[in-house]
Amino acid sequence: AYRAYVRIAGMVTRGEVSWASLPAAEQEEMEEVVAMLTEAAAQGHIMAQAYLAEMYNFGYGVAQDYGRAFELCSQAARQGHATSQCNLGGMYHRGQRCEQSYERAAEWWAKAAEQGFAEAQTNLGHAYYAGDGVPQSYERAIELYKLGEAQGHAVATTSLGLCYARGEGVDMSFAEAVRLYELAVARGEAEFAPVNLQFINYII
Repeated sequence: AYRAYVRIAGMVTRGEVSWASLPAAEQEEMEEVVAMLTEAAAQGHIMAQAYLAEMYNFGYGVAQDYGRAFELCSQAARQGHATSQCNLGGMYHRGQRCEQSYERAAEWWAKAAEQGFAEAQTNLGHAYYAGDGVPQSYERAIELYKLGEAQGHAVATTSLGLCYARGEGVDMSFAEAVRLYELAVARGEAEFAPVNLQFINYII
């Protein structure tokens, strides 16, 4: 079931088909995948819970259902699945089919961060940077950004550069900020790093 889902997801990624209008053969295959994963998830299989949560969250081959996604993501997260823990943190942060809670978001990001999950390290860094659900601490944010950056996480790299540019939790260093922004761009961060790099090059 996992291989079939990954294969069809690959077809969607390559633009060969779309989730909204799968060909009959792939749609029938996805229905079989969902049935098998649902049975496995009910028996406590962690990967089945994680895959189904993703499918329901984004409407991949099924009708989008945030409530079902939250339920399945919670099940996988409680079993220690790092990606699900990170995703569950995001759901609590947004209040997606649950009571919005920065504290619960930070708790789940911390669990995933402890497992070395770069996105969770970065998200938890954001929480400490802003003081959302945790005591505000630039120093702790930087520690977490550095962990994410060391794994090549582009957003962590941009965020760390911003701290150096502003001198928040570290000695201000435009040179280090530029280095990190350029590295973030090379890693594919196209939203903030290019703008920040342009601005810092303008002022220096």
